[in-house]
Amino acid sequence: MKELLDEIKKDSKEFHDQLAEESGIDLDEEELFGVDNMIKAADLERELEEKEKKYIKIIEDKDKTIEKKEKEIKKLKEQLKKK
Repeated sequence: MKELLDEIKKDSKEFHDQLAEESGIDLDEEELFGVDNMIKAADLERELEEKEKKYIKIIEDKDKTIEKKEKEIKKLKEQLKKK
């Protein structure tokens, strides 16, 4: 995901530069738009990182549950073999 965001930033900068050149826009005046977009991108990155941590935690919890269930199944199979 970070690679995608980096690519979007790069493409956005290139597009911004090309647009400014072709339209004659003063980049100094329009600098604030770029800053706003960078802030939004940083917010999106932070949000992605938070979601990634959340999903990693969920997966780890599910893995622990699966391990416990597998141990229970193994014990039950051993009990069945003894009978």
